[in-house]
Amino acid sequence: MFNSKMLITFVCLLSICCFFASSQNVLSSSQNISSSQTTSLQDISTQDISFIYEEPINGLKFYNTYSYSLDGTLIIWMAFEDKDPACMLPYLHLRLMDKTGKIKYMDFNYTLPMEAVCPITANILPLTDNHAMIVYVKSNNGIKGKYGIIINYSNESINEIYLGNANGFVDRSISGKGLISIEKPDKEGIATWRWFSIPDIITGEVMERKNDGGFGFMYILKYNETKESDPNLQYWKVYVSFLREGADSPTMPYLVYQTTEKLNNITIKSCTATYNAEGYVCIIALNNTIMNKKNNKLWTEINYYQLRFLSTGALEQLNRISNPTNNTNISLNILYYGGFLMKHIHGTMDFYLLDDNGNYTQSWGSFGPEFFHFNMLRINNTIFGIKNQSNNKIEFLLKSIPRLNNQSTEYGCPVIETTKPAINEVIDPSIKEIIIKYTIPVKLSTANVSIFQISDDLDKPDLLRQTFSGDYKLCTVGRDNYTVHIPIFESTFSQPNSSYYVLVDNNFVISQERDEPLMGIIKKNIWTLSTKPLSTPVQYSNSVTGLLRLNEEGSLKFLQTNHSVFFNSMIREFSKTIPVTEQRISTSGIWKYDTTSPKKILLTFKINEAKDDHIIEPNSQMIFEILRTLIKQK
Repeated sequence: MFNSKMLITFVCLLSICCFFASSQNVLSSSQNISSSQTTSLQDISTQDISFIYEEPINGLKFYNTYSYSLDGTLIIWMAFEDKDPACMLPYLHLRLMDKTGKIKYMDFNYTLPMEAVCPITANILPLTDNHAMIVYVKSNNGIKGKYGIIINYSNESINEIYLGNANGFVDRSISGKGLISIEKPDKEGIATWRWFSIPDIITGEVMERKNDGGFGFMYILKYNETKESDPNLQYWKVYVSFLREGADSPTMPYLVYQTTEKLNNITIKSCTATYNAEGYVCIIALNNTIMNKKNNKLWTEINYYQLRFLSTGALEQLNRISNPTNNTNISLNILYYGGFLMKHIHGTMDFYLLDDNGNYTQSWGSFGPEFFHFNMLRINNTIFGIKNQSNNKIEFLLKSIPRLNNQSTEYGCPVIETTKPAINEVIDPSIKEIIIKYTIPVKLSTANVSIFQISDDLDKPDLLRQTFSGDYKLCTVGRDNYTVHIPIFESTFSQPNSSYYVLVDNNFVISQERDEPLMGIIKKNIWTLSTKPLSTPVQYSNSVTGLLRLNEEGSLKFLQTNHSVFFNSMIREFSKTIPVTEQRISTSGIWKYDTTSPKKILLTFKINEAKDDHIIEPNSQMIFEILRTLIKQK
């Protein structure tokens, strides 16, 4: 299909119905922070905030910063300089700053491969709340490739994996489901992609697997032909293709832009989902040579455009972005809550605020020539600059960007207005439903809403209590078309005095107007809840005996397995899932065939009464009902 064209640029990766986060320059700080104000990245006021970070290890120099897209956490990379300015010493020193300003120091007893640091090819890719990946280029048998080393925040390096060829693109899924590597397409437009799981919380291992996250990627095609006789020949074409959730291959490319002009170049600067569920917006730069017919002189003109399109590939809007500087030395950022931020460097760094249509609204702030490093905290609508390091001290200045709308900031999702229960609310364990109110009319879709109980052990994963998709038969949209009602199982909040959080996947609902996926709540520290403690002991209940009916697959596995091992495994799974101590569950080891279905087996188990009368915990009947609900709703 593309044999008559030459693929010249592979530019941008965007996440389906979630914001694309690139590894831009970001912020930094440390254990000893002196500030003119109380410094927190969580709530940035309209005032400028400055603070000084003092590095405790002599000789370390600031190198770069990286951010998590939705929670404001920053990674600060400090390094020892090498005699060669293109290199650094191969020691890894990271500072993790959370949104409250608290610093975690990570000094690794590990040396980076020389190919990663001389010359410097290494980059940091935040993956989860406790893992990151060092991405770099190295040669293997004379062939350059892109590799990644998984590290955790306990200062351990775990393993190295091959990501793809050296010219490929690597980024993580904003939904937290993994990362993707897409190699640069060949001349026929064929690109190899690899989809990797998120690191295992205990081992840190990453596995290549089938896609279940959802990505989009854009590429540009240019005709090789130089014929001038056909004025209708489209010399440039921009395509977008989506790797849908659960799919093993991308969609056919959608044509979103084409032009007959013989431009010098087209560059995709950035792409993201729109804040108001109207598809996607990309910034593209068109480079063209213009001739002045009066004096026959040539000059190069660069114009910036916003390209808006839906997940169907349908073009929504293409218009030129105004440039109040009349200078080509600019850069543009798509703002989280709408509009654009234009940056102009000319000794100082000046900023200009543009609206959703790319029209100039106001001049906004500047950083002096003493600042050399800039980045954004998108979720806070904040930009910051860093001054050159003086001894061990690094000074930061944070500036809040005016918001163009009044969308909520609480949930990290501009289209969610409120929830019931609210964030951090203490709830009754017998609650029957939770409610999400959106800012626009919605319809239910195919992605999930999930509730987790927070584990008391940081080394163990949180416990999934319930999950189902938006189009699950029990979910409903209210008469106002703005509220979604989500039923709660009896077992979900069964543990008193415990902490929970709700995750809402992107595409849990779609907009009524355009059928576009809406963003969800994809960070576990946002919509958090807690259950009330039991104030009095529950009514006593004798031990309860039950039967577990295995399906045909489970029955066959039971017959092929040591029965004692199978029963012990069953008890462990029950105790972990409910959760209760293993002492509350036992089995006699008795089993029998189900007379109503001969290929299925019935296993006996027993819920024991509590041994300690002074401990307030569920009685045997309550535990049995929780278990029955979990099995029924599985």
